[in-house]
Amino acid sequence: MKNVIIDFKSLGGPVYSGRPRGVALRERLALDNLDEDQSTVVNVSVPDTTYSITSSFFLGLFGPSVAHAGSREAFFGKYHFEAKPVLRKAFDGYVD
Repeated sequence: MKNVIIDFKSLGGPVYSGRPRGVALRERLALDNLDEDQSTVVNVSVPDTTYSITSSFFLGLFGPSVAHAGSREAFFGKYHFEAKPVLRKAFDGYVD
């Protein structure tokens, strides 16, 4: 298993919004390639200083990965999120 880390601490913040920004980051991080690699697990670290990640940003960044995974369980099996509870709850809703 190969682990990849996405650390939001290095991405700016504390607010992440806008689908175009999420899509641009998705391209920069080459998430399409990671989705194709069955042996890769992606650890996403969101620091406590993050105020908000909007649904539009999240879906621009991770929406195609959710669709590629085929299910909520498969997506969260590949993408592991470390974030404060309020953000994790929001992410659960965005994926649903």
